[in-house]
Amino acid sequence: MKTSLSPLRSAFLSGALAAAICLAGTPVQAQPSPAAEGAAPAISPGRALFSQLQDHIIDVSDKIKSTVVHIEVLSKVGHQRRKTTGSGLIISPEGKIVTNYHVIDKAQLITVILDDKSKYTAKIVRDDQQTDLAFLKIEAPQPLPYATLADSDKVKVGEWVIAVGNPYGFDRTVSFGIVSGKGRFVPGADNGVPLINDFIQIDAMIDPGNSGGPLINMDGEVIGINSMGMGRGQGFTIPANIVKDVDNRLEVEGKIQRGWMGVFMQPFTEEYAAFIGHPTLRGLLVSDTPADGPAHKAGLRSGDVITKFNGHEVNVDTDEALNRIKLEVAQLLPQAKVPIEYFRDGKLYNTTVVLAVQPSVKTEDIDTSYGFVANEITITMELEYRLLGRDGMLVTKVEKGSAAANSGLAVGDVITHINKMPILKAEDLTKALTKVKSDKHFLITAKRGLIQVYCLIDTSTYGQADDSDDSQVAED
Repeated sequence: MKTSLSPLRSAFLSGALAAAICLAGTPVQAQPSPAAEGAAPAISPGRALFSQLQDHIIDVSDKIKSTVVHIEVLSKVGHQRRKTTGSGLIISPEGKIVTNYHVIDKAQLITVILDDKSKYTAKIVRDDQQTDLAFLKIEAPQPLPYATLADSDKVKVGEWVIAVGNPYGFDRTVSFGIVSGKGRFVPGADNGVPLINDFIQIDAMIDPGNSGGPLINMDGEVIGINSMGMGRGQGFTIPANIVKDVDNRLEVEGKIQRGWMGVFMQPFTEEYAAFIGHPTLRGLLVSDTPADGPAHKAGLRSGDVITKFNGHEVNVDTDEALNRIKLEVAQLLPQAKVPIEYFRDGKLYNTTVVLAVQPSVKTEDIDTSYGFVANEITITMELEYRLLGRDGMLVTKVEKGSAAANSGLAVGDVITHINKMPILKAEDLTKALTKVKSDKHFLITAKRGLIQVYCLIDTSTYGQADDSDDSQVAED
């Protein structure tokens, strides 16, 4: 299904609002009484124009509603079961659905409810934490109505848009507004994974439950997938071109292939340029380069200022501009050769960085029933926590009063053994905790910097939760 109503749009959208405001206030000449002549009351040109616009919005929203789905997710986080709801969009007649990653994160069961109220169990066919996107698949007995993704690069600030979703569980709710901005940077969620989206900012309401629903323009084209609301009237939408890129990008062994330059970057401000004695210099500040990364191999070092990237000049003085460069790198493929011009010690140099495969940034975490959360170690975590490697599970949360807290386990510890079982990855921790769940005590061996520590867990203090624990219900 592709809802294109451009003939009607071209009839009035180019000047409709201004004309309507002017004409709506134009006095209408006194008309003879309908009773006297049997004529209908006269309608002002402005009122007619607004009525035409209203009918158009109704028509566009009605056409998209059949492709919007309600998503219910059951998950278990630590010792609690949780039910969350969100939205999704059917993008193929075979039942492919796009939604947000945060809607289906840690899902044990995903149920999709169609416009006709039929229900299907969905499976995840692709997910991408960095763009907050996930793709689901349902098996329906017949082809489904679907929406087509438009070219989001053509979106203009100020154009009218419609957001559709299921806020607070109210199915297929429509909100109307304008595009407030483009290329917006929004920091990552609590999981610490950096988002690399160039968000579209809108003032159409994005409330809890709208996540994963479509944003459409006045031609009925899907220009993005709604991700989050922030305050009143501040919504952020993933551009449709990002959705298409994630959907079509090569995946190897369940991992989306993205380019990686191996460089930590910061905005390079006018103040910084003046401080180093080159006030007119513009670029991107290199804060660090891991020794095994492509940038380091190409000669880039901490303190360099990248002035040209892949053939174009860069002026990165804000977080939004920095995000666009990160997105540009991520959209390139591994083995791409990227020409770089950089400034060092008063001189300009040139090099070529051969991109590698982006290391995993998805945090495989285990939320245990003993009061701690442990994550697989990404390269960012390795550097941030100054770890000696990526083997083991990094403790990222310890609840007060829990068995973990009472044992002395602390955030930043790296779990290396449970009893005598080695812990390298998430699956090792899961297996080990399963084996000791009936024990009164078990021993965690961890590294705290260079020091090895032992933490004896008393399972009676904070034991395994059973399936009867209260559930939480939330909308994403």
